[in-house]
Amino acid sequence: MPTLTAASKQWHLSGTSMQRSPNTIVLTLLAASLQSAFAAEYASAPTAQLEAVVVTATRTDKKLDELPPSVSSTGRSGLDQSFIKNYRDLNRTEPGIHIRRDSRYGLSSVNVRGLEGNRVLMLVDGIRLPDAFSFGAYLNSGRDQVDFSQLSAIEVVRGPSSTLYGSDALGGVVGLRTTSPGDLLRGQSNFAGQIKADYDSSDRGMSVQAAVAGAFNQDTFWLLQAAQRQGHELESKGTVDTQNYHRTKANPQDTNKRSVLAKVEHYFENGHKLGLAAENYRSEVDTAIYTDISAPMTPSILASQANDVQSRSRVSLDYSYIAPAQDLIDAAQAKLYYQTQNNEQSTAQQRRNVTGWQRLSLYDQDMVGLSGLIEKRIAGPVSQHWTIGGEWLQNDLAALRTGSISPVRDVPKTQTTQWGIYAQNELGWDEGRFLLTPSLRYDAFKLRPEPDAAFISQGGKAVALDDAKVSPKLAASWKIAEQVTLFGQYSEGFRAPSAMELNSSYISPMGYAAIPNPDLKPETSRGIELGARLGNNALGGSFTAFDNRYKDFIEQISIACPGNPMCVPGTSITYQNQNQSRVRIYGAEARAHWQISSTWRTWSNMAWAVGRNENTDKPLDSVAPLKAVFGLEYSKEQWGGNALLTAASAKTRTSQASYFKTPGYGIVDLALWWSPVKDLKLSGGLFNIGDQKYWIDSDVRSLEASNSVLDRYTQPGRNVKISADWRF
Repeated sequence: MPTLTAASKQWHLSGTSMQRSPNTIVLTLLAASLQSAFAAEYASAPTAQLEAVVVTATRTDKKLDELPPSVSSTGRSGLDQSFIKNYRDLNRTEPGIHIRRDSRYGLSSVNVRGLEGNRVLMLVDGIRLPDAFSFGAYLNSGRDQVDFSQLSAIEVVRGPSSTLYGSDALGGVVGLRTTSPGDLLRGQSNFAGQIKADYDSSDRGMSVQAAVAGAFNQDTFWLLQAAQRQGHELESKGTVDTQNYHRTKANPQDTNKRSVLAKVEHYFENGHKLGLAAENYRSEVDTAIYTDISAPMTPSILASQANDVQSRSRVSLDYSYIAPAQDLIDAAQAKLYYQTQNNEQSTAQQRRNVTGWQRLSLYDQDMVGLSGLIEKRIAGPVSQHWTIGGEWLQNDLAALRTGSISPVRDVPKTQTTQWGIYAQNELGWDEGRFLLTPSLRYDAFKLRPEPDAAFISQGGKAVALDDAKVSPKLAASWKIAEQVTLFGQYSEGFRAPSAMELNSSYISPMGYAAIPNPDLKPETSRGIELGARLGNNALGGSFTAFDNRYKDFIEQISIACPGNPMCVPGTSITYQNQNQSRVRIYGAEARAHWQISSTWRTWSNMAWAVGRNENTDKPLDSVAPLKAVFGLEYSKEQWGGNALLTAASAKTRTSQASYFKTPGYGIVDLALWWSPVKDLKLSGGLFNIGDQKYWIDSDVRSLEASNSVLDRYTQPGRNVKISADWRF
């Protein structure tokens, strides 16, 4: 196979040339996200939370049962018990959360209630993950950039959430919280550690993770965590093993992922806390793309090899304050952070009549940000809980493609600046049994392109953008009985246009072009929800019904040329991103649980939604079919297990009649665990016990039903996962 030249790799995204950073794990300082309140007057060892406490929904600590049922949280024990190693695994227990997977680029962006990509805000310790970005067949940067072995919890807020988070929270928020020293120390000692290892037969992957935490003194605590996972291609139920387009078995692939996390926390007297931490995540994937060979669209390809490297690092400093006594404010938080992401995706091919065809796609994002808030509670006949905050962030983006061509940019280097301020007040009557919470946020954002020779040389033109948005929200809850709480809310969200949507601009020698759009407006959403939480920990459940309406969806449209004043001269077609669609998505979600006895427990989750493009009166393909999961658990002091049934209905509605409609399916998983001695836990699971052949809707979206290689997109058959977890 041909290899990329050294000269190609000298081009860097932030300038004309510079050396790419080494492919090694680099520790960078960052701080832990503000989490549990420090209520004592002096420092003491942090302890792990016993109750589910959610931060993402309100930016402050709230018990899960105090929040609407559209909010969910999966803690570390739940992640381990269900063998949740990535977003696709999370979908086994959270049927309303989906993620699309590409055989080369892997998992992309989380889908919440039918919206995905940059329409769902994703956070790690309260810091935005870099945007998803793709261009053509050879550049695809998704948002699977966090090692799940380093998480203490995953929190999901469904529905528009821009009142607290600004742009991108159009469909919801996914908040990832990493491990803190207290999660290991558990208030029991000044030193603790953990070693975990696991094996997954579906991709023949093995991983190991080690963590240690300790106390420098009674006020200062530290954590160091490292993990590595090596695997191969994810198997499918395809059986065709040829080395060409007709192959349905997975392409051969080697994966190597590494991560490091370090934290230091210091507790001062009178409720002050300072945190510092470091995180780095790096993924490298090598793929022999047999399915490129003699493909209908690229019949000249004789061989194809890919190497994709993605890394993300962040540094942040966190401060929190909890007033030990009555004061002007009750609590405060502040966060300063820097984050960088680098992508290098290379493709080398042998083509007929072409010697050593190469493509190197580079994509970088650098982000710096500052956020903070204050809280104040006011007692009285009508209690008040004020939260006032703001944030500022600046994102520098650069994308470049080179290889067998001169270096070019299809979107100019761009600096995006956003800032916002917000306020919410939780008003309480009848000793808090009835709560009414109005919220309001103002956001301003601007995009400033920086065209250079690599952009201008291929006909690129760029425009700037300045805009602002106001996002209101009104939420209410009413505890009408001891075990019955009703919820309702109206909320709005928005997403500002991305640099790619605003200024994707080029002129191709093949007779087509793309032009910028200075008139792009933000995508917006309005959502109404009604729900209830019922029962208690022994027997209970929740229900939510929602109706979300979106407008000004940004879509790329094609303009037939010539004959239109927007056409680029000499082209037969011109592309431009425009505000086009009005979309409605409505549906329902339900949960139930029953603690049958001290050892037996059963539970279920269900998600159903319908989406429609109101401009075309056609179904929205990104909305998944009805899905439900049913679990049965048995647990004693030293051993236990669970069985899980996942059932999905067939897809019956697509935007085009010719598209493949996924059949319904039902699969059963079984997991067992055993603790032979204290602090050692051995687990094993058998997944897809019936060896069913099935497709996940998001993986085959927009594929024709007549496609001869549909089996390529099937999910793994019967597979085994085992793990060992030792704490000391």
